[in-house]
Amino acid sequence: MKGRFTLSLHIHFVGIKGTGMSALAQISTQIDGATITGSDVEESFYTDSVLKRANIPVLSFSPLNVENTDLVVASAAYTNKHPEIARALELNIPVLSYPQYLGRLLARKRGICVTGTHGKTTTTAMMGLVLLQTGLDPTIVVGSDVPSIGGNAHAGKGEYFLAESCEYRRHFLNYTPEHLIITNIEFDHPDYFKDLNDVISAFAELAQKVPANGHIYVWDEDPNRQSLKSAATITTFGLSESADIRATDILFKDERSSMKIMIKGQYVGNLDLHVAGRHNILNALATIALCYQIGIPVTDILTSLSQFSGTKRRFEHIGSNTNGALIVDDYAHHPTEIRTTLEGARLSFPDRRIRAIFQPHTFSRTEKLLHEFSQAFQGADEVVIADIFASARELDHYTVSAPSLAEMILQQGIQARYIGPLDDIKVYLNQTLRPEDLVLTLGAGDIYKVGLEIVS
Repeated sequence: MKGRFTLSLHIHFVGIKGTGMSALAQISTQIDGATITGSDVEESFYTDSVLKRANIPVLSFSPLNVENTDLVVASAAYTNKHPEIARALELNIPVLSYPQYLGRLLARKRGICVTGTHGKTTTTAMMGLVLLQTGLDPTIVVGSDVPSIGGNAHAGKGEYFLAESCEYRRHFLNYTPEHLIITNIEFDHPDYFKDLNDVISAFAELAQKVPANGHIYVWDEDPNRQSLKSAATITTFGLSESADIRATDILFKDERSSMKIMIKGQYVGNLDLHVAGRHNILNALATIALCYQIGIPVTDILTSLSQFSGTKRRFEHIGSNTNGALIVDDYAHHPTEIRTTLEGARLSFPDRRIRAIFQPHTFSRTEKLLHEFSQAFQGADEVVIADIFASARELDHYTVSAPSLAEMILQQGIQARYIGPLDDIKVYLNQTLRPEDLVLTLGAGDIYKVGLEIVS
């Protein structure tokens, strides 16, 4: 029977270009000592270069790709009807989903899971940097390209395994971490979760899986954290006086912030953070809480965090166009993320005209959170709404539309317009850009292409 974990294991990844899949493929050669192959569509992704650096071949989809494999790991984007997955099942080759396989790998080390509706990628990246720079050499899986850790994965020889952990479809319930960081809990993924209570129940179930000798770290000001019950110790981080780990005397300048760090009411040092916004201060506080708990000296934690330079598609500077307008891209695709990103932009660039170019991501999210989206752009001087970026998994009929969202934002007293196709948005911006503009492309789809082409 195939599927035993041996040093000669051959693992094939279906949909290997996905951020998480490409990360798992890279570390599998170390943890499983495996030979890795993968397949995907021909469309270019940033992970193409990541996989090339790792010497992992990417094949076109074909049932022949799985003929001599021991294990198939399948992206959540594909069902059992996919020709490679169907062929593997026909040959009795074990097929695991991404979270099932990640859970299997996590169980071999001391697991650190970072989850939450927002901020989990940046928080994971911050933690990865600190753990690497302090010599713990963790294994890392993160949902973006992070320059400070050399990509979206690191196969370490240390005892810790740090993994960004997604709540979608309760995928994170495949993990039993020793340490669990919950950045926040809000309603999202309405194509799966029924309501906020359904989301809270998923996080509560995950918290119950942390062993009594483990540790949970939660945002102190989160109104939903009281629903988390666990035998494990719970530490809070935040800006309120009741938080175990907190920041005080915060000063913002340009895209930086400085602050005093308090642990259990005691001043332990200053932090200079080189990424914008209050949300990144909270991400840093979560990092401090975890790293302090596992025994890293505070001075080393603060030194490493001061060197953090961000991740791809998180307030990422794309460049400037010929007349000096600044182009920044951000993955924000939830109302809270948009509001937070715009707040950070205003703090960092108080004298620029902020032009938010938003591509709604999925009809289900746009419809369910339409009112919240219409209220999320108060920090912008102008809003341009692109056509909704649909998901292949959305089979239902939705009545929501991008023009209706633009009209609702306009009713809030904000200059807003609908310009659907990305090519038309590029033309509009090129005709109207001024030197003092900050163009902020927002969304989880392909809206980033607008900024890239304006700069080029």
